[in-house]
Amino acid sequence: MKSPAARLRAPSQALQVLETDVLVAGGGVAGCLAVLGAAEAGARVAVLEKGGIIERAGSIAAGVDHFLAVLEQGPEWDTPDYLLRHIPALTEGVTDLGVAARLVHGLKGMVHRLERLGVDFRDPEAGGKPYHRHRAFGLPGEYHINFDGRDFKHLIGRAARNTGARVLERVMVTDLLLDEEGRPRGAAAFHVRHGAVYLVLARAVVLATGDANRLSRNASGVPFDSWHSPYNTGDGQAMALRAGARLANMEFTESTVSPKGYSSQGLNAFTGGGAHLVNGRGERFMFKYHPAGERARRSDLVYGVAAEILEGRGPVYCDCRHLPPEELGRLERTLGVDRPAMPGYFAQKGIDLAREPFEVTVTEMSSRRGGVYFRGSGVHIDPECASTLPGVFAAGDCCTMSAGIAGAAVLGLAAGESAARYALARPRPRPLGPKDRDALHAALFRPLTRAGGLGFREFEDEVRAIVTSCVGYRREEARMREGLARLRALREEEEGLAAADHHGLMRVNEARNIRLVAEALAVSALERRETRGGAAHVRTDFPKPDDHEGLRLIMVEQAGGEWRVSSRPTGLPSGVLPG
Repeated sequence: MKSPAARLRAPSQALQVLETDVLVAGGGVAGCLAVLGAAEAGARVAVLEKGGIIERAGSIAAGVDHFLAVLEQGPEWDTPDYLLRHIPALTEGVTDLGVAARLVHGLKGMVHRLERLGVDFRDPEAGGKPYHRHRAFGLPGEYHINFDGRDFKHLIGRAARNTGARVLERVMVTDLLLDEEGRPRGAAAFHVRHGAVYLVLARAVVLATGDANRLSRNASGVPFDSWHSPYNTGDGQAMALRAGARLANMEFTESTVSPKGYSSQGLNAFTGGGAHLVNGRGERFMFKYHPAGERARRSDLVYGVAAEILEGRGPVYCDCRHLPPEELGRLERTLGVDRPAMPGYFAQKGIDLAREPFEVTVTEMSSRRGGVYFRGSGVHIDPECASTLPGVFAAGDCCTMSAGIAGAAVLGLAAGESAARYALARPRPRPLGPKDRDALHAALFRPLTRAGGLGFREFEDEVRAIVTSCVGYRREEARMREGLARLRALREEEEGLAAADHHGLMRVNEARNIRLVAEALAVSALERRETRGGAAHVRTDFPKPDDHEGLRLIMVEQAGGEWRVSSRPTGLPSGVLPG
């Protein structure tokens, strides 16, 4: 195994052509499990990760404190069939139940697999039970295991590396390479520090690049102050679109509720532990918006907080003063697991959770899963994790089935297995000729040749301004059409984006991906002429759900730069999950 210093060193050749069976784009949870699945199925694997070493890459690079699980330990709710019966209501009838079933039935086995890798889900203070479990986010049972997962990502990253897979770190995949039949033959990529170009030939590709952040403005005005990883910029979704694959559910966006002045995860820990949300009048208000109160779906919590503030009943606070000492102690112990700076934030503010509430607000939007488990915004997949483009598979928050870390793990493994089966049944990709290599290299580095061109930050800021003002939390047709026209006009400016170095080249590619995801969002939001999903999709011109026309997956794809919109009925009932 190479040392970290050796892995950062530039190769002897500035352009390398590599060959493998399965290429995995992204080294987060879904990507690492895809490596395991593909390698165990007998395929050669290469994993390319943009953000850093795979042991500390992705949204939970620093750790995680909860994991969704169905363990069949006795209670009626703790079974796959029980949870699956509730998913139509949880998702308001907009999901693919076949893919959800693949995910749910894989949860128990995934917990045990991860334990064999060294993940310790046990809680020494769980009162004789192996795990401490709590109820949150609209789920009909205590499905979340609360645990200290500081080493979670390290363990699965090390397991992926130990398969013998080719690991390329700080390497951004920019575009899929297609053969004459329109099937993938690999991908183009480059190292974001020393600029080496990698043309990786592969018989199948797994996209595992995460959600799309930096889409809208946030309270601090700093786009990298996002509640999810700012490295996740819709790379997989954009690559899939450009290659001809279909996206779905892009109209559903996600935000969270975080401490004011500190954009961070943590809502699950507080609401799962029993914290209350109160408005400026001291009123506990969430039961006005959902019968489950603070244990409603994330999208309902965001909707309630935003409504209280917009209607003049703010500021809004999170109140933990009523919690028993043992629950407060658990909160304080685990707050810094996947949010290392959060304990310092409370200490610097002088906030004692046992004595006073703290102010919260709504974060920026991301394209992820619309605040609800068992639906995602991204690459449309089937139960085998296959996209609509043969040979391209997807898992995690870049695809249409998401359930946090657990969902990324279960479907990441499935995507790797499916990709390996596909790859091993296909012929080797045709080699790249010198002209192909030169053309790809020149196209990749073109932004480095533009002196004084448009900078990525200026370009991205305009995208965020458009999304915030035209396709934000409150949507109506005229404003969205204006936003779509402005985003299309920005498309023409992409050719003028310039980079001064290889890090800047990464940012240029991220900027074009963010704009394309924003355009897909606007096209999809225009098509869904109803309000559905709490704060995930609010149409002021169509303020109510339409269960006659709305129970469908809205899908978008591109052909010749033009959008094609289609839809498919889900065949599921809608409704509100009982509290």
